[in-house]
Amino acid sequence: MAGRANRAAMLTPGEKGVAMPPKLVAFVGSPRPGGNTDTLADAALSAFAQAGGEAEKVILNSLSIRPCQGCLACMRGDGLEDFCAVRDDMQGLHRKLLEADALLWATPVYMWSPSAQMKTFLDRLFPFGDYQKTRWRAALAGKPVGLAIVYADPDPLTSGVVQTRDVLRAVVEASGGRVAFVVHTAADQRGDVARNAAVLERMRAAASALFAACTPAEPD
Repeated sequence: MAGRANRAAMLTPGEKGVAMPPKLVAFVGSPRPGGNTDTLADAALSAFAQAGGEAEKVILNSLSIRPCQGCLACMRGDGLEDFCAVRDDMQGLHRKLLEADALLWATPVYMWSPSAQMKTFLDRLFPFGDYQKTRWRAALAGKPVGLAIVYADPDPLTSGVVQTRDVLRAVVEASGGRVAFVVHTAADQRGDVARNAAVLERMRAAASALFAACTPAEPD
């Protein structure tokens, strides 16, 4: 896969022969450490790691990510050596997206849409858009992306989960990736997800299946 190839290119000659396990990177858009969205992401990361993969969590709220400035430098090219003209922590996240074998985007629903932290992250994926003319066009190249969404309203029809899912899916697909699964749940109080054995099991099963999809088949 592209992520594994990108990581392999960074190995020293002595490490080249080492088989690398697939890597899952979760980008969490909740500002609440240990909250429901964070707990759901942790379940996925734990299952992926237990299956034999590498797992990493990125808390977007802990980083300095400026909003997209609409300069269109990435669209025009403008001799950019990197993904974006804005210099902040997003530069490293672009690399993490490419180096991973699988991704998880996890967000609570705020005002019927992804959280501000997640939406800023999504806006800064503009360089990856399939409408671009530069080398970053559709850079996720078929990479599987799981979506995890948590909302307070128990009725999915009025909770904003549909709108949030559609925003996340549109960015995944415009960036060249594919949505591997969507796990969503209502959680009104802190700790609701931790007490919800059914949704945790769904997330663990989805992450285990993601690991299996990232693992090359053994030769006959």
